[in-house]
Amino acid sequence: MPLKGWIMLILSAALVTGCASESDKKKDTHENHQQHESNKAETENQTEKQTYTDSSQASDDTNLTEINKKVEDQDGSITLKKYAKVNKQLQSDSIALTIDEVKVLHYAPSVDLIDFFHGYTKQDEFPYVRVNVKISNNGKESVHFNPIAQIKTDQGETVTWKEDFYLEELNGEIKPGEEKMGSLGFILNKTNVENLKTITITSSEVVDDQKKSISDPLTLTVDL
Repeated sequence: MPLKGWIMLILSAALVTGCASESDKKKDTHENHQQHESNKAETENQTEKQTYTDSSQASDDTNLTEINKKVEDQDGSITLKKYAKVNKQLQSDSIALTIDEVKVLHYAPSVDLIDFFHGYTKQDEFPYVRVNVKISNNGKESVHFNPIAQIKTDQGETVTWKEDFYLEELNGEIKPGEEKMGSLGFILNKTNVENLKTITITSSEVVDDQKKSISDPLTLTVDL
């Protein structure tokens, strides 16, 4: 074959190879993008599924929004007495705290859970407040924060963070960019929930790693 023919053949092969390589590169980029979006969606779905799930210490009230509606499961029976869809975001320095939902429930735990609750109350049946929260640290430094340091009813009863029985570890360090979602539950021993009109939720201060206060506590009064 003449030299010119060989040159044309080589150039054609290089062109085809280059096109194929570019096509493969675009295909890989597209597939990687799709995989990234899929992973992102899966992570978001997993985060959402992990949010506001039923507690291992309480009956599942996840879908309970109708007043005086009752549900029963292996953990006992639970009746919704008060409900507020709050969805209110509060800001304290780098911390954004959303009080999403507040429920007041009457709970009759199963026999195997009664001993657990005797560490919180002498009653075998009792009302409690469930608060669903979201926390995010929008700053560049780790801080320490407690979304609910205490709640106070309009009848004067105060319950502190130490009495939260949901135990979802929402208190403590929160790293830059980190988000936490979950619930806290507080038994009411001195409040008549039928007459309950408001509860006031107070967070802790935001504290840095040197235990220095960065900002004041957040407070929100919720109408029920």
